[in-house]
Amino acid sequence: MNPLEGQSASGVVPADCAIGTEARPRCCLCGAEGRPLYAGLRDRLFSAPGVWSLRQCPDGRCGLLWLDPMPRAEEIARAYARYYTHAAVGNGSASALKRAWRTWKAAYLTERFGYNGEAKRGPTRALAALMYLLPLRRRDVEASVRYLPAQPGGRLLDVGCGSGDWLVQMRARGWQVEGLDFDPTAVEVARKRGLPVRLGPLEQQGYEAESFDAVTLHHVIEHVPDPVATLRECHRVLRRGGRLVVATPNVRSLSHRVFGPDWRGLEPPRHLHLFTPESLRRALRDAGFHQLVMHPQIVFSVVFESLLLRRGQTNPFPPTRPFRSARALATLFNLAELVLLRARPEWADCVTVVAEKTREARDRSGR
Repeated sequence: MNPLEGQSASGVVPADCAIGTEARPRCCLCGAEGRPLYAGLRDRLFSAPGVWSLRQCPDGRCGLLWLDPMPRAEEIARAYARYYTHAAVGNGSASALKRAWRTWKAAYLTERFGYNGEAKRGPTRALAALMYLLPLRRRDVEASVRYLPAQPGGRLLDVGCGSGDWLVQMRARGWQVEGLDFDPTAVEVARKRGLPVRLGPLEQQGYEAESFDAVTLHHVIEHVPDPVATLRECHRVLRRGGRLVVATPNVRSLSHRVFGPDWRGLEPPRHLHLFTPESLRRALRDAGFHQLVMHPQIVFSVVFESLLLRRGQTNPFPPTRPFRSARALATLFNLAELVLLRARPEWADCVTVVAEKTREARDRSGR
């Protein structure tokens, strides 16, 4: 996801050019003055210029983190001058083990979400039940469809779709897919794959009201300068009974507590706002959503890359070397999270919220 307007991630903007900023001392959700949390942060991933600071809302019912000062809207492109581009990922030939995994995954998606089109040879309920033996894998499989039940012919919009890999998968599962992204290169790749993808911010697309059955923002909301405005537009374009799926790093996570300024989720200056479960709920309710289901997620890459940052490793990610010890430690950390999250689900690395637009007419105050 490269949330720029009118600029690509191909290096058009000189990487060493300073990024213009503006003061953001107050929380955009509750108006409280933020307290300093981190200072002197640099972009160790993609070498954007500048030294950055983060504030946190002191209200325990919110806890939002944000950059202060924050890049101005017209300057944010400079944070992405060396950011990754979105190339299509080919499936290639699959080994027997990978084919067996795909069959197992299809069986679970059939039983859990009703994607019968994947059950070409009738995988059994017993095969799907075996997925519960691998809880980390099961969570990944559920996240692979973003917790959306099958809806053949349903209209799906992916905001920040990149080159469209996920849209290709969901199209094969029966959805009528559309996407948008801020990276012209990614949009071009997606369109060459036959996907209807637009360029630019959601708020400027002019979609008809109540025109989608599902809208997804997969690690996008942390990039946008006005998250509530983006969520309100999602609410407007969703049909009544439609679902919004938002995934984002979790400020209250155990990994953030352990790694602090080395936490992979911070990513200054591209991550403008970082959410707690409470602040994400608040933003969604301010946007008009009132039926929310939260899914805590354990994410290997967050822990693994935080370990590398703690060790002083920088871009590129994924690393060119295997870093076996870091991988082993990250796996052990994830297993510990799996146990701890039973009592403290708010400690998950990331959180995905599925919000339903109520079928009844309702104003934003919830009356």
